[in-house]
Amino acid sequence: MIGIARHFKVTYKPENKWMTAKQFNNWVEEYDNAEIQIANNISNDRKWDVCYCSNQSRATRTAKVIFDGKIIITDQLREIGITAVSKSKIKLHLTIWLILARIAWFLSHKSQEESKLQTLIRAKLILDEIEQKYSETNVLIVSHGAFIKTLTKELDRRGYKGKVDIKPRNGKLYTYNKQ
Repeated sequence: MIGIARHFKVTYKPENKWMTAKQFNNWVEEYDNAEIQIANNISNDRKWDVCYCSNQSRATRTAKVIFDGKIIITDQLREIGITAVSKSKIKLHLTIWLILARIAWFLSHKSQEESKLQTLIRAKLILDEIEQKYSETNVLIVSHGAFIKTLTKELDRRGYKGKVDIKPRNGKLYTYNKQ
């Protein structure tokens, strides 16, 4: 069984949601380093043998709260990076910047840190490792919203059964079983 949890909610809020491209990129960096709202609302009724975790601080802090055991920290589970799609000084709402950045990633636009194909390869590689090393055990994965969507699509493709919310919720456990 594979369990997937999105990190706990980040507490950082921007001072102003209307921002230039530079301000948006600064907001992303501050969000990436922000504190989390610790909540132990993940059910511990399952026995997890090992935990794989993103190397981003919000995920590692979450993993340490919800898992007591060996945590394998890896950059393969990092969130899909986003940056402003232009260097515009025009102020757009934070939501618009986020949507534009995700569309740019989906289209593998050069403005983004990695292409959609590179993200898919990351998901395949980490699942290959987990299946090779821990195929007979229960593995907990702590990662991030957008990457979880890519990861669960790859699990579906490999014949796992499970369901994740359209937008994975912070601190919620999703389980996948090999059929």
